[in-house]
Amino acid sequence: MKYQFKLLILLIFVNAIFSHIGKSNHKSINTNRDILNPHIIAIMVEFQNETNNDPLTSGDGSFLQELDIEMIWNDSDDIRCPGFIVDRPPHDSNYFASQIQALSNYYYESSNEHINITGNVILNSNHEKGYYKLSKSMREYSYSDNDLSILFKESLELSKNDIEQYLINNPSIVFEDIIFTVFHAGIGQDFTFPTFDPTIYDIKSAYIESSMFPQNISFPEINENEVSSGILIPETQNMIFYDSIEDIFYADENYCDYQLGMTGTFAFLTGYALGLPPLFDTETGKPGVGVFSLMDYGSNNGRGVIPAMPSPWTRILKAWQQPINMTDSSSINPLVFDIESDNIYRFDISNSEYFLVENHNNQLENGQSLLDVVNADSLNYWFDSIIAQNQNHQIFEFSEDSVITRVKDYDLGLPGSGLLVWHIDEPEYNDIFGINNDRDNRAVSIEEADGALDIGYESYALFSNNDPTNGTKWDFWYNDNDAYFYTNDNNKICLNSQNYEVLEQYSSQYQCEQNGGNWVKPVIFDKYSNPNSDLKDGIQSFFSFEILDSISQDIKRVKVKYESPIEYIDYNFLSDYSIVGTSPESIFFKFNNGSNEHELHTFNIINQEFSFDSLVCSDVVILTDNNDNPRQYCWSGLYNFYYHAYLDPSNDTVFNNYTSKFGYFNNLEDVDTFQISYSQSVGTITSGLDNLMEDNNGKIIGGYGGSPSVGDIDFDGLDEIVWPTTDGKIMAANYNGTIVNGFPIEGDYYGTVLILENEDNEIILVSRNSNHIDILSLNGEVLYSLPSVGNEDILAIADKLTDGIRFYDFPITDGSYWLQKHSRHSRYPLPSGEHLAPDYESINQDIINFYNYPNPITDRETTFRFKVNNQTNISINIYNLSGHKVDNLTLSNPTAYEYNEIDWNIGNLLPGLYFADIIVDGKKEKIIKVVIGY
Repeated sequence: MKYQFKLLILLIFVNAIFSHIGKSNHKSINTNRDILNPHIIAIMVEFQNETNNDPLTSGDGSFLQELDIEMIWNDSDDIRCPGFIVDRPPHDSNYFASQIQALSNYYYESSNEHINITGNVILNSNHEKGYYKLSKSMREYSYSDNDLSILFKESLELSKNDIEQYLINNPSIVFEDIIFTVFHAGIGQDFTFPTFDPTIYDIKSAYIESSMFPQNISFPEINENEVSSGILIPETQNMIFYDSIEDIFYADENYCDYQLGMTGTFAFLTGYALGLPPLFDTETGKPGVGVFSLMDYGSNNGRGVIPAMPSPWTRILKAWQQPINMTDSSSINPLVFDIESDNIYRFDISNSEYFLVENHNNQLENGQSLLDVVNADSLNYWFDSIIAQNQNHQIFEFSEDSVITRVKDYDLGLPGSGLLVWHIDEPEYNDIFGINNDRDNRAVSIEEADGALDIGYESYALFSNNDPTNGTKWDFWYNDNDAYFYTNDNNKICLNSQNYEVLEQYSSQYQCEQNGGNWVKPVIFDKYSNPNSDLKDGIQSFFSFEILDSISQDIKRVKVKYESPIEYIDYNFLSDYSIVGTSPESIFFKFNNGSNEHELHTFNIINQEFSFDSLVCSDVVILTDNNDNPRQYCWSGLYNFYYHAYLDPSNDTVFNNYTSKFGYFNNLEDVDTFQISYSQSVGTITSGLDNLMEDNNGKIIGGYGGSPSVGDIDFDGLDEIVWPTTDGKIMAANYNGTIVNGFPIEGDYYGTVLILENEDNEIILVSRNSNHIDILSLNGEVLYSLPSVGNEDILAIADKLTDGIRFYDFPITDGSYWLQKHSRHSRYPLPSGEHLAPDYESINQDIINFYNYPNPITDRETTFRFKVNNQTNISINIYNLSGHKVDNLTLSNPTAYEYNEIDWNIGNLLPGLYFADIIVDGKKEKIIKVVIGY
């Protein structure tokens, strides 16, 4: 019970480190920094001695030279800990060299041997121990980030000559690879406590970067190079050396279990120098992925001597490890395979979202975790219990001065074993700092197997050792996870022991096992589980996996599948290619082979064959003529607008430096055209369609968020223009600028909107919506929302919908109007499909559907909307209740067979009921009520 209480208190103050370190103003971390051979140049600095001991700081400003841990509070000869002492004095150059060695061993292991940190402690030749003396006391450097940078600057300036001489003696050191590190006397002000903190003016650990320097202070210079970044770190994180530990944890009989090592803090700060993005909330210091990553609370795993590995996303980002992309393998559906502990497995669920799956094991060879080892020991001292088993398991390696310099496996510091499922929503690399600040929309997050969204949220646990907000063993995915079954009441099933298919005919354990099956309660991660496998916006990813069994400590067998409502197949190798043209059965891809040469490849969708054709120029386009013969064009000089080239109906090539769209806009006999030019993100229309973008009052209706499409979507025989606006809506308008009924459709749509006819002869729309592809009815209903893993424009070809990588089975018919960005394989931008005029002669009316919107009028403006069956003159008269005409509106030559609109500003008219009649060539056709509201 006593050990459990100490663990409770320790967790409180270990996990609070980011209330200080995490909130430093690190705003300019260079994640693209590529330090090939990191070299630590370290110096040791003391403060001015405190003649009268400052009770608000730890120590007297000097480095610890001997072990003095006698109890103060009970006036006895007892010591604070009778067992192993972490990072014991003297804290001299050998001690700090051991700390650098511990750091190097950690990064060599966690980077898959890509990072081999070397280093040296620079000595002051004028001091017996090699220390440098700062000009002020400890307290005076502790007030702000500016003061920390001044401490860092002064330290480098004091040691400047010695550092430069060291670099002269070691010319092979590349200056850009140096990580300047200042070890200062005292303990770090890096933790909060459950009671009070008596030493509020200790120096907090920090990664120093340029924004921390005051504007009127220059950067220190070494060899005429400005040094604007480095590490500031204390001599120890172990409070047992200072009297303040007895004030904080008053009257305890010993303090063995309050000790912390330095490796975690050192590795965390070095992570900034190496460009590792922080994964906690940099505004509040709250965890983002908790104890499961170095650049979060995991830096202090294992009492600060067993920091967690960097996240798999981080290791991939830094090219320390490549994932095994299993998305291609999903075509074998389901796929049964073993997840090995040394690998990262990637499963794509959209063009920017994917899961990374790792297998972690925090157990020794005998199946015990370090917590099991401690609990089995009669003393229950964490370090002593583990060190007692060190000869059997070689858990730690020590330097001659007893610093823990190597750990057998850095997974030993994790709270449990099993699979970790990381949900990645790939962030923009130009804004990678603070990617987990929005806890409801993190770029890197953990799918917590216990079904509770705990990490980084408020804790309502009664006891802190049950606090789930930093991550627990229940967040791992493994068989017999009771927390998973608490929120997922799965029924037991019978699995075929050979192929792991469900044997549904056996409904009891006896029947199952008698017939060679395994009777199990499955652990499944899918669209039904809690947590589920959806995309961040709630759209189903169709991904699922099931844990089948535990083969060994380092391997777990899983069954993975994608359960899409529409069958598909992925060709992930196509992600390196870009589409340059199509034919009825094939897609033509361009590929840069890395030697400034570009290859042309053909992918035949029907027989799924991929072939190399020829070398081509970098700017190439393939246009397919009426006889399905592809033509290849390379561009240079005048003809560099290949996106605006097409084959006309006579198979002649047309080159334009603007985008044209053709359609039957005014009648079914003549093809009309309009042109689009782009001004920043808002398109402007020329050639008679100005009011499509801007109404009579100058109000923007919507800019272009993608290339417009053309097709008859209101079945009046004439074509409409369909496009995604810059604010994510799908808009559709007639040629005269009036909006088609039912539009806009809300969403986050972009790219080209396809206008297709499905197998049921229904016209549908297909467009990208955020990270997926929406298939929509014309009334805006989402029929399917399909994950997209590619970045190319969506196109419909050979009964497939594709984003360039994933090919969905989606048969379409000849009634489709717009099948890809430029409509046809020739890129001739004219819609296909049928254009049939309704039998207007059977309608014995010139005006159809006369109304105004909004009605009632609340903002002094309304629009009268109507469809005419002939090109004629229109007049609208507005009357008050007394029958007096209060206004008259006219429209000459309206568009026949289309909706037309006239805007009306009510001026100074009073609220009330009015009437409007519409007159066609002097003949009154219809009358409606118009209400002016208050």
